[in-house]
Order: sequence, then structure tokens, then C-alpha cells
Amino acid sequence: MRYATKEEQLRAAYAWVTTNIRYSTDSAYYFDQAVTHEEKIEAVLRRRKGVCEHYASLFVEIAQKMDIPAFVVHGLVKVSSSAAHSWAAVQLDNKWYLCDPTWDAVQRPDFLYYRADPWFFAQTHLPFDPIWQLVETPVGYKQNGKKPPFNFNDSIRTYMSQDSLQRYIAIERRMKDMNVNRSLYKTWQNYNRMKIVIIAGEEDMRLYNLAVEELNKAKSIFNEFVLFRNNQFLPSKDDASLAEMLKPVKELITKARQHISMIGKITDNHQYNTASLQNQLNSLEKRTDEQIGFLKLYLATISNEREKLFLEKRPAH
Repeated sequence: MRYATKEEQLRAAYAWVTTNIRYSTDSAYYFDQAVTHEEKIEAVLRRRKGVCEHYASLFVEIAQKMDIPAFVVHGLVKVSSSAAHSWAAVQLDNKWYLCDPTWDAVQRPDFLYYRADPWFFAQTHLPFDPIWQLVETPVGYKQNGKKPPFNFNDSIRTYMSQDSLQRYIAIERRMKDMNVNRSLYKTWQNYNRMKIVIIAGEEDMRLYNLAVEELNKAKSIFNEFVLFRNNQFLPSKDDASLAEMLKPVKELITKARQHISMIGKITDNHQYNTASLQNQLNSLEKRTDEQIGFLKLYLATISNEREKLFLEKRPAH
């Protein structure tokens, strides 16, 4: 059977997932062994059973393969006791909708939770990130003044353009403005913060390694200059080339300091000894300035007097 529109295709995918995947709590343990998203999807299709996360993930995966924007939404269900749950958000014709294939796997063929009204969803579903309530005044959101907290369409559009770290930071900011006092909500805040710390730690490591790399390059160029000076600038170079020799050292020191300045911007840095690295850069810069001073003197001296300058104490590497 052919489905002419994206909506028909999406509904068919939803029907397939809710009809062919059986809810099974044993999957909560089983899927812990599948560490990647691809492995989880493959296992759901092979076993034809799963829990809410796997219903939502499979439905979202199919939607995305049909070029329909879709995301898995994590949150709480407000039933007799709060429980963690996952469902889906999909976009059709530039409008976002909420779907819960897990609950409709039981309700079928009514599909009460397929592209359901956001306010209907809000009666039972509380996403950890309030933008996925798909309303401008989310339930439980702390409002300041009469203006709605945010335009969720704009927020989602921004979310889709962000990298993972930016997303986690934005989620953390929005969660702080939710008036929810539930242990699972606090747990997810901690989980979100952990993701920020992990990614920020990786970024700090990248920045630190770049700074070390720039420092080592600068040292190498400096040492080459010192050897060249100790050899009385032989084989000879023209004055213009000599004047440029130490410029890369200063540029590399500046780059290294820029990298260091960004370390610990997102989370506190307890891992990298930036003070020691900064001291090495300061020392190298001081020695470089001394050599630049000598170079300026050398270039300002008439040719037949320059050799006398090398009789002074030779610089250390």
C-alpha cells in the first residue's frame, strides 16, 4: 500500500510500531547491554518487544528516515505515582505534535496519544525539558510578568541548531525555572548536569592539549632562533627574514593563552594545571622579548659592527 502524504506515512509507521512491538519489562535490563542507539534499534526490531524508551526511539527513527523531524522526549507520567517515561515529538507541515506509542500500544486502535493536543498531553505527561510541552506557558513553569515564558517554536528551532553541549546547558536553564519537586525530576537535573560536565571536561582536555601543542611549537621556534644566534646568524639571512623569525613565537603564545582562558568556563577545572602552563608561557615570552630586543639592536647596527654583538654572553635555550 502506498501512502501519498507525510501524515499518512507517519500514521502508518505509528500503527506498525504500536501493533508489532510488545511491551516487556525484561527489555529494561536487556537493552543496557546495547550501548549504541543503532544496537538498541536493531534489538527492538529483532526481539519485537521493549519498554517506553524503545517504542519512542523506534518510532522516531522511522520518522527521521522518512525526513520527518522527530525527537524522543523524556519525562514523568503524572499517574498514581510519578514514573519515568519516554514519548515522541514530531513535526509535520512546520507544526509540532506529541505522540506516545507505548500508551497507544495498549489503547489501539483508538490512538488517543497520536498527535494529541498538548494540553491533553499535559494532564498526564511532564517532560523534563518544558519546551516539549509545546505550549508557550508550560504547566509548572515559573512565570515572571504577563509575557509568556518563551515561544516554544523558536526555542525548538534554536534547539535543533545547537550542538549537544549547548542543548544540555539550555535544558538545565529551563529546568531550573520549573516548579517541580519530585525526586525523578531532580535525578534528571543531575543527569543533565553530568552530561554537561563530561562534555565540558572533554572540551577542557582539547583546549589544554592545544595550548600545550602551541607552547611546544613556540619553544621549538625559539630554540631554533637561539641556535641560529649562537652560530652568529649563519648561514646568513637578509634583514627582513631575520626580523620575522620570532614573530611566530609571540603568535603561538597568544593562541595558547586564549585556549587556557577558555578552560573551566563551563564547569570548574580541577584536572589541568593551567597555572604551570601559564608560567611556562610567561617565561618563554620573557626570553623571547629579550631576543627580540637583541634582534632589534642587531638590525639597527651597521653591518661591520654587528659581529661584536655576538661576543656578549650567549643566550640559553
